[in-house]
Amino acid sequence: MKDFGSAVILCGGKSSRMGFDKCTIKVKHKFLLEIIAESLEEVFEDIILVSNDLERFRDTKYILVKDIIANSGPIGAIHTALKTATSKYVFIIACDMPVINLDYIKYMMELIKSENVEGVVSYNSKYIEPLYAFYSIDMISTFERELIKNNFKLLDVIRSSKMHYIEEKKWRDHCKGMDIFTNLNYESDLTTLKNLFIDESEI
Repeated sequence: MKDFGSAVILCGGKSSRMGFDKCTIKVKHKFLLEIIAESLEEVFEDIILVSNDLERFRDTKYILVKDIIANSGPIGAIHTALKTATSKYVFIIACDMPVINLDYIKYMMELIKSENVEGVVSYNSKYIEPLYAFYSIDMISTFERELIKNNFKLLDVIRSSKMHYIEEKKWRDHCKGMDIFTNLNYESDLTTLKNLFIDESEI
């Protein structure tokens, strides 16, 4: 099995704060989900979508899988991703995170190889960002241990695994001002897309 090759987009959120399915967000008549996936294709061979509702993605060209344990949040979705992946390390991102920095993703891949860890996450202020991160299939048993206990706290898995933590200054310096952890929670956040895709004014 190769070290890298799989990237996973989590598409299972209920979008209750947004008021409509985030996977339907479009930029210039193109789904944001597709824009994210196409960007990731420049680095990864396999793009995997994890969702509880396969019907809404029936026409996708990407690998589509349903949560093994439904309604278990991000911890269940990442567990499904690791069980599906074709590489040892898997990049995980959500469908509402529009800022893709391929150089930073490659930097994380280099860290994994040099630090001999199970994954890489970043600090944003004093908080750990569990997405825009790498996880190893070696962590599957840790995920399953927590899921069996009905513990859906992803941070508990992270803290009990051999992870490399990137400090905020490091990723901010590397990303040159790009806030890679930008996500779209509310309809008002959609103005962010107009700033990101300045030439794509029709959103």
